[in-house]
Amino acid sequence: MKKIISLILCLVMILSLAACGAKEEPAAPAPEAPKAEAATPAEPAAPAEPGVKAPEDYKGTVMLYSSADEGMILKYKEAFEKKYPNVTLEYYFAGSGQIVTKLSTEMQSNAVGCDVVFLASPDSYITWKNEDRLLAYESSFVADVPAVLRDADNTWCSAYVIQMGLGYSTPVCSAEEAPRTFKELTDPKWKDQFVMADPSTAGSTKAAVWALVNHPDYGWDYFKALKANGVGLESSTGNAENRVVSAAYKAGLGCDYRFLNLIDNGTPVGFNNTTDVIATCPCPIAIPKGAPNEELAKLLYDWIIDPEGGQALMANECNLTVVNTKTVLPENITPADVVAELAIPVDWEEMVAGVSDMLAKFDALFKS
Repeated sequence: MKKIISLILCLVMILSLAACGAKEEPAAPAPEAPKAEAATPAEPAAPAEPGVKAPEDYKGTVMLYSSADEGMILKYKEAFEKKYPNVTLEYYFAGSGQIVTKLSTEMQSNAVGCDVVFLASPDSYITWKNEDRLLAYESSFVADVPAVLRDADNTWCSAYVIQMGLGYSTPVCSAEEAPRTFKELTDPKWKDQFVMADPSTAGSTKAAVWALVNHPDYGWDYFKALKANGVGLESSTGNAENRVVSAAYKAGLGCDYRFLNLIDNGTPVGFNNTTDVIATCPCPIAIPKGAPNEELAKLLYDWIIDPEGGQALMANECNLTVVNTKTVLPENITPADVVAELAIPVDWEEMVAGVSDMLAKFDALFKS
């Protein structure tokens, strides 16, 4: 029995020594979790261009004084207000002479009522510029307008160019009989059958008369012959055109776009651009100093000479010879720089100096 107990004790000691001599293996480290890739920072949004607003951010009322055809002004109003839904375009429509008198009086009283003035013929604008009555504003679109059709100091810029041509009433005048030159209007067959506007009240006619009286092939003798041939006088170009529409006269001096619009609407009239000389009239826009809303004045000014704004509307819907050379033109519109090259040259500064004498002479000849 003692031997058995001794044997058991020896075995326990041997096992204990073996356990003590064994080295414990360290636990394997836990695998590292894969590192997440650093997120690429998002591109910062481009900041809005300073001073640029969305169309809906413009608010208020802008006032336009214009002698353009009222139907055309209504198209401006509709298109402009569609682009700028929170801006109302109001307008005052009258003949050039009336608007010049109205605005000049407001300027002298420091009570300007319009934001943009839009007339035929640059002479009044030159007078206002010389009196320091116009705001110098360099529109972002003005560089694309031929220099001959705008002021170098950016006080005014033409919006379109009128060609003064010869409309005729088709019920009483055939296309073969219709006049094509200024000179033939002194022929006895046109006695009492030709009408024009009074240049003292119609800016486009004033420019045409000035060009003709200063042309070596016409001059005052031409107008004396017109007077002797019974030319009729109306207070505005529109009234003269209406007298042709009603067949009160066979033919009349008028604006190309107005007669072309009448033709498009089915009115029984025809129209010929003259083939002897071309009398044109640039129709400028300007912002008077003291305009009630200068910000909206600049907005309307820009829109009028924007090739995708007013210029596109005038060319495609109003048959107008627009001035911005980047405008996509319909086939029937001649580019303005081509028209300007063919037109009787007019020194507008010279016209400003001499127009009062011209009108007095015209009145003495036709109204005495």
